[in-house]
Amino acid sequence: MAAIRSCVEFLLLATVALVHTADPSLATENVKAPFVGLKHLDYHQDSPLHDAHTTFVERIHTSVRRSEARASAFRSIVAAGITPRGTHFDSTVEVSSKAASSFQSAVSAAPGGYIMSISLGSPPQTRTAIADTGSDLVWLQCAPCSVCFRQSDPLFDPRKSATFTRIRYFSPLCGELPQVSYDGGFCTYRYGYGDQSTTQGDFALETLTLTAIDGSTQSINNFAFGCGRRNQGTFAGTDGLVGLGRGAISFTEQIGSRTGSKFAYCLVDAGTSGSEVSPLIFGDSAAETGNALNLSYTPLIRNPAADTFYYVKLNGISVNGQPVAGIPANAYTLNVLTGRGGVILDSGTTITQLVQSAYIRLLTVLQSLIAYPQVDGSPVGLDLCYDVSGVSSPSLPSVTLQFQGIDVVLPADNVFLQVDAQGTMCLAFAGTSDFSIIGNIQQQNFYYLYDVENERVGIAPLDKCAALASTAASTGGLLDEL
Repeated sequence: MAAIRSCVEFLLLATVALVHTADPSLATENVKAPFVGLKHLDYHQDSPLHDAHTTFVERIHTSVRRSEARASAFRSIVAAGITPRGTHFDSTVEVSSKAASSFQSAVSAAPGGYIMSISLGSPPQTRTAIADTGSDLVWLQCAPCSVCFRQSDPLFDPRKSATFTRIRYFSPLCGELPQVSYDGGFCTYRYGYGDQSTTQGDFALETLTLTAIDGSTQSINNFAFGCGRRNQGTFAGTDGLVGLGRGAISFTEQIGSRTGSKFAYCLVDAGTSGSEVSPLIFGDSAAETGNALNLSYTPLIRNPAADTFYYVKLNGISVNGQPVAGIPANAYTLNVLTGRGGVILDSGTTITQLVQSAYIRLLTVLQSLIAYPQVDGSPVGLDLCYDVSGVSSPSLPSVTLQFQGIDVVLPADNVFLQVDAQGTMCLAFAGTSDFSIIGNIQQQNFYYLYDVENERVGIAPLDKCAALASTAASTGGLLDEL
């Protein structure tokens, strides 16, 4: 029987050749392979949301509910009809310390599903932040802070940094934010998320420090970030957030011009031990590694109403090689005039969210092919579950995602999630409205290359992403062979 798939520690191994900063003249050359840990909010013992007293089923249920909350948050952003560099919110409403505290929720951390470390300042101050592919701004809670949510680490203190510099109001960087104010010539920001979480503060430049595999460090000057002075929301007791979206002020885009705006990741199997890493590679090495894997590409699509998200074109779904019939022709279509519909790739969503008209048809086909006893999946919040206890190798269908230009064949391990030790396996898909989101269970053990400069995503299957990560760790440098 397949090992129980829990969303345990994911590590993010970043291999970077050259790094771009807000000031290209101050770019640091020959950056070695920096190492950042990306850990799941619910499962990793270092996460502020990890609760050792909860059961495995309860944690799975929390992941499912978070996926639903994230889809709802994305829906709010798209419905607002603006670019989600941040959702507009009413900044005239006063935020009290009590409100900031009570707004927190242990099951609705919609901004993202993973945490990572980030080091800013001179000398570096290392903090823990949510990693979010669905937003752009990088920010930390800062001292002094008039309204802050609870966090276990000290607040980032710009007074203790020799390189903290506030960004001028008329700077092009300030213009990348959705809502700003003039403060004595400087830029202050107001940034909101689809679940009504908010951050406000000073937009500033700092030194970003990356730590390499060999323990050495590299400094990146003039990295733009938000120094949050008034913050509230579902940030799960972390210290801030790292935006990994497509906007100009995101983490990935700030280092993008020197890396050709290319990055790739390969998520290890969720049921593997915490010692295995998920590599993230930047620059030409990301493409070179992908070429060795015989990548096939599908176009990236821009949504004018939501330009942070990574949209792709999905033409259809098949089960065991047979197309799922009855799905409307426009089920996955993005309407660029209204911003509605479409399909988003998102590493922060656990369970794939399929538009309802396609989801119901998929459920019907799978039910007709699976002979195991069906059981109630409501304890974990999933719709289609089976009892496979006593079956050493369950026979379950494969599902193919038919993207434009490439068919991604998902093995059963990427389709069904074993949710307990008693042998219950559930479909790791859910139904939603308006648009679809391809989550991280479906992405694991696939190499995803985001070639943003050329507006495309390359995808290739691997037996195990952990093997790719091991190669990177053993070489201590760029991945030039597998």
